[in-house]
Amino acid sequence: MTRHLTHALAVLYGLTAVVLLRCAMVSHRNDSWPYTLFFTGAAVLLVTAIAHHAYHRDELRAAHVRLERAARPPNQRPGLEDGVIAVALAAACCERWWTSAGAEHEPATCTRKDQTT
Repeated sequence: MTRHLTHALAVLYGLTAVVLLRCAMVSHRNDSWPYTLFFTGAAVLLVTAIAHHAYHRDELRAAHVRLERAARPPNQRPGLEDGVIAVALAAACCERWWTSAGAEHEPATCTRKDQTT
């Protein structure tokens, strides 16, 4: 909704600048230099406002993109953690060894006696 309103405002600025330039041309034809300068200056100010408006719109979009990227979790390679866990589990002696974070245990209680040596 806001994007449509900002575009409508820019279009309105443009149309007003065109009308002011038309007024400046009519004033020039009637040899009224003060009005010609006034209308031309106002039109130039409106064109500057359009450029300034576009700059701020682009800056706002860039800030919005930066905030969205900062809010997202960092990209991680899919499956990398699963592969690390699978290798660690394959190297584990038994469940007791795994749950105790690799602490030494009695070989008599180990279910995989062939790998405890």
